[in-house]
Amino acid sequence: MAVTCVIIGGAFLMLNNEKAKTRDAKRLSDISRLQAAFQLLYNETASYQQASQGGCDQVGVLVSTCNLANYIPTIAQVKDPGRYSYRVTRVPSQEGFEITFNLEKSYGSLVAGKHTLSQSGIK
Repeated sequence: MAVTCVIIGGAFLMLNNEKAKTRDAKRLSDISRLQAAFQLLYNETASYQQASQGGCDQVGVLVSTCNLANYIPTIAQVKDPGRYSYRVTRVPSQEGFEITFNLEKSYGSLVAGKHTLSQSGIK
């Protein structure tokens, strides 16, 4: 009986670990799409500021409020797949922007915890 409980417990931990990795993969996919959208906006306008018009014009708001629908038509549905959120931590301006996101596990060269996406990339 005790061996069965250990096996079930181990399987449960492995399943939770895989779910966290899946959520992190979705997060990084979302962040890559956002990075591409901001870059396209900058390439067209030489500024990131248009993204803040009518939406993400305050620190702390969700990135889904950013004016990026020309580049991500489903921007309103872009959200973290778990208990975190993608938040604006630097309002898009002519020179830059910053979005924060969290990873549950280490993923490639990124460690678990809070990260930022900015005009310089993912850190």
